[in-house]
Amino acid sequence: MEKPTNLPLILSALCIFLLFYSNYSTINLSYGAYAKAPVAPNGPTVKDKVLKVEKVTDGLEKPTSMAFLGPNDILVTEKETGKVMHVIDGQIQDTPAIDVSVATDIERGLLGIALAKQPDGKIYVFLSYTESGNDADGSDFEDNVDPSGNRLYRYEYVDGQLENPTLLLDLTAIPDNGRGEHNGGKIRIGPDNNVYYIVGEVGGHRTQAQNIEDGPEPNGLGGVLRVTQDGDIVKGDVIFGDESPLNLYYAMGIRNSFGMDFDPVTSNLWDTENGPTAGDEINLVYPGFNSGWSLIQGFSKNDFMVTGATPDDLVYFGKGSYSEPKFSWVTPIGVTALEFLNSSKLGTGYQNNMFVGDINNGLLYRFVLNEARNDLSFDNGYAENTGPLADREVNDPKENQPIVFGQGFGGITDLQTGPDGYLYVLSYTGSLFRILPSSGNITTSGNTPNVNTTTNDQNQQELLYNNDQINPQNDNSVPAVIVGINGDSSYSPNPISIEKGQTITWYNGDTISHTVTSGQDNDKDAGEVFDSGAIIPNQYFSFKFDDSGEYQYYCIYHPSMVGEVKVE
Repeated sequence: MEKPTNLPLILSALCIFLLFYSNYSTINLSYGAYAKAPVAPNGPTVKDKVLKVEKVTDGLEKPTSMAFLGPNDILVTEKETGKVMHVIDGQIQDTPAIDVSVATDIERGLLGIALAKQPDGKIYVFLSYTESGNDADGSDFEDNVDPSGNRLYRYEYVDGQLENPTLLLDLTAIPDNGRGEHNGGKIRIGPDNNVYYIVGEVGGHRTQAQNIEDGPEPNGLGGVLRVTQDGDIVKGDVIFGDESPLNLYYAMGIRNSFGMDFDPVTSNLWDTENGPTAGDEINLVYPGFNSGWSLIQGFSKNDFMVTGATPDDLVYFGKGSYSEPKFSWVTPIGVTALEFLNSSKLGTGYQNNMFVGDINNGLLYRFVLNEARNDLSFDNGYAENTGPLADREVNDPKENQPIVFGQGFGGITDLQTGPDGYLYVLSYTGSLFRILPSSGNITTSGNTPNVNTTTNDQNQQELLYNNDQINPQNDNSVPAVIVGINGDSSYSPNPISIEKGQTITWYNGDTISHTVTSGQDNDKDAGEVFDSGAIIPNQYFSFKFDDSGEYQYYCIYHPSMVGEVKVE
């Protein structure tokens, strides 16, 4: 393959980045979580060379969650069609198991699914979705029709169809800030056979459940809710209170979440939680857990919300108490699914490890728990240096590398251990993947994965030279490098001066996704001239400038990253 004529300049810029890029501290507001990472051109990969990624199917429409009926038999929810698609032996069946009417603006839609097989042979299927206000999909976005509510239903699976709906929970879907965001939606059946449903604060609701002392009483939003499979209140010890809706809450003070799972060893519940401008989290969720939102996000010492609040300032009901996150990212990654791999099929070193996905970068993360399984451990079980993670916080995206297990999946929306014992990864792009041994069964029992430890710099050079997808069709384009979050030095060179009719190609030399978006943060017309969408690591975006002028641009994930193009 012929090498791009401008490649030395690109590699030089990358080397400068790797040598001199320093930590950052600026936190800015962004709606970058709504930009989803694409699948890598050559498909997703994992670091462990004895494992491989296999595509199960594609052609799904914005899938959000999945549940296994049996081996090679999966139900998958589609966010905006309202359909539960049936995937058998990798084939998407023509007839959906059900088609419900959903509101679809921003994070509304058909969001969660869970199964519970009954002693009498019945199969209950639980769905969570933002129900349309007029039985038409997307009418909230297209016709400004208010949704009916965020609802949790129970169905019976009968002959391939979901029948006999029973409404278990009916929560408001009307936001206080006018945005259809933070509806959560994940469902899990707990070891106690109760239904656990996580819901966000739904567009800026501020009640006492969001730790506003003089706010309205809790309204069922912003927490983990728990009911029986018949929708009744779970009897036993009172957690927050015995009156509705306090008797629904298992945990509260949660801004939003796209992932939770029960540890198969201890039965403890863990979740992921999304910060607004900083502080994505992984939490150990116990009965009475208060996560701190809207006064605290991330570690309380950081005061990312600039409230000056301490745990003593939170609103506590009953047995409520605050606990710090077990892990946090300073710069949000759009953390999503969480799954414990309850299987040894990928090797005993991975058995009962925690796997976590993100939507921004298409990365799959792996965490090892401590011996008591009440915290994450970075002492052993990793192939790379975990020293920078001793503080349980990713302060710089490069610190992610020891916990990155795989990449290139596109925005990850769900993770499940299949009946075959392999790890299944659902991508918002419409594909479903599974991770399995490269050949035969894995018999090794070590705790440290067999990881390719090639440095990031080596990987970048190898990809730029050898990946046809990285080599732009126009070798005469002007090269630029996205070097990382560093203000007006985030893009190199900056500014870029070109002549009318020339093309610029931006390569992402960072370890996380970025965008090249015309305008500035909060501009109403941002992205109208050009918008790359998510550029995952080692990929590129090209744009031809046909008109003279000065063009400002930025990254919607990290708006402090700014650049300028001057076209003569």
